[in-house]
Amino acid sequence: MFSFTIIKFVIRKTLEETYVYTFLFLANLFPDMSVCSVIRALLVRTIAIVGKNTRIRKNLYVNSFRKLSIGSNCFINRGVQFDCSGRVSVGDNCSIGFNVLVTTSTHLEKDRVGEDERTVIGEAVIIGNGVWIGANSTILPGTEIGDNCIIAAGAVVKGKLDPSGVYAGVPARRIRDTSGIAEKRI
Repeated sequence: MFSFTIIKFVIRKTLEETYVYTFLFLANLFPDMSVCSVIRALLVRTIAIVGKNTRIRKNLYVNSFRKLSIGSNCFINRGVQFDCSGRVSVGDNCSIGFNVLVTTSTHLEKDRVGEDERTVIGEAVIIGNGVWIGANSTILPGTEIGDNCIIAAGAVVKGKLDPSGVYAGVPARRIRDTSGIAEKRI
């Protein structure tokens, strides 16, 4: 009975991975045009939670669509990667720049490199409403980004970020408020 349960789990996991990679392959076949980003979002909506008027550019990577939710009126640029070992939630009216990595997987400190037995833990990432994440940024496990934040390009973000702030650097720190910068460059 025990071995049958393990075999059933392995088959289910293999089928799920095959489905995810096949789906990503097909979704990324469309050219990188505006109309295709809408079609790509509609395709993703069939297996993940995606709000209305969300656009997704080419070369999206998601390892588990079941744990991903994206709000309405969002823009996901080229090459964005969602590692969904834990839950990833993106609010409404968000823009995510190209090559952004949102990762939820981590492991216990006792696990050492080279050991076969590692415990992978998924820590949720929550991105609030109206957030703008610049290109090549990395969002680490357990991060909560408050509403109306701006993450500068190349930032590495970990922890809880207060709303309405501009965060930059490695590690990302609050450098100013978002009030009054609508017309300025960051």
